[in-house]
Amino acid sequence: MALHEFFEKAKHLPNEGNNWASFEDLYNRKLWHQLTLALLKYVKRGPHPPGHLSEVYNTFISEFDHRISPLALAGIGLAVSDDIAVEQRIPFLNTLETKVSNQNEAKIKIMAKVGMLRIDRGELGEIEDLIKNLEQMVDKLGEVTPVHGSFYELSAKFYKAKGDYNNFYRDSLRYLGCIDINNLTSKQQQEHAFHIGLSALLGDKVYNFGELLAHPLLEALQMACPWIVELLRAFNRGDMNKLEQLQPQWKQQPDLARNEVALKQKCALLGLMELTFNRASSNRSIPFAQVAEAVKLPVGEVELLVMKAISLNLVKGSIDEVDKVVNLTWVQPRVLDLQQIAKMNERIQDWAAVVEETVKDVESQIPELLCN
Repeated sequence: MALHEFFEKAKHLPNEGNNWASFEDLYNRKLWHQLTLALLKYVKRGPHPPGHLSEVYNTFISEFDHRISPLALAGIGLAVSDDIAVEQRIPFLNTLETKVSNQNEAKIKIMAKVGMLRIDRGELGEIEDLIKNLEQMVDKLGEVTPVHGSFYELSAKFYKAKGDYNNFYRDSLRYLGCIDINNLTSKQQQEHAFHIGLSALLGDKVYNFGELLAHPLLEALQMACPWIVELLRAFNRGDMNKLEQLQPQWKQQPDLARNEVALKQKCALLGLMELTFNRASSNRSIPFAQVAEAVKLPVGEVELLVMKAISLNLVKGSIDEVDKVVNLTWVQPRVLDLQQIAKMNERIQDWAAVVEETVKDVESQIPELLCN
């Protein structure tokens, strides 16, 4: 189809006549930058009739794609790739990559998209090497950019496909830190929040829930699945009672039900961390019985729990088996919620009062000390 014929056809699309009249004018006046910005906005704004964007690219954009900046061309091409047949997407993107090969940010976005398509096809074998190569390219970019988001989105999707909860949780939070979540639909926000929440619960190395609980994405999950938000807050506090109360809900989720024993142990470990955190550093010699009461375990299992916590570097200290006392000297730092911050504030105030009392005591003895 000749270009002028395409313009005439496009002008008759419902509610698009003015847009295409403007595109034609910018093209004829060779205002490539303005035309590029207008087209970027156009292709990302949907919905479009099936096959329309691929026709726009093949008939119109390909006429001047050498005049478009590589990063902008990559953005347009990624939108177009969603509009072509699935089996043609990877070859299309590979061709597009050759056109932007002199710009790393554009290459990263395209290579990440290709990786995600391969994951959808179950081709996981080459993805790990692709992620390593992309990571090296991303590290060279310096400051965090939206391109980092494309990389972390790929990485998170790969770890999700492998069932690696720990790395999925880490890279999902990194991905969210690189994008504006308002650009996600409500459904996408809910899906992201649900899967990140599950990975936080199931990851055997995830004991810091504060960053997730403070993220605005959780509001979408609160609307769609409030019980999982309550469960996350219960884990953050190590609240075994709440875990039991929510059992009818979380046991309906297959992954959580399948890992019931691990979930209860994890909540108990977080309960031990919370118990340690809530005590002043001078009052962290805790009898086995108090630990057992806090984490809802038999006294005979407390020693194993503390050993597990020490081995995971969640706490530091020692166990007095004779006196049945746990002496804890340190607890792993975490992102705190408002309740935990309030408790810390109380402890700081108590500490300040003790310091003030000590100062007064020393001042009252200064004459006596000088005389001696």
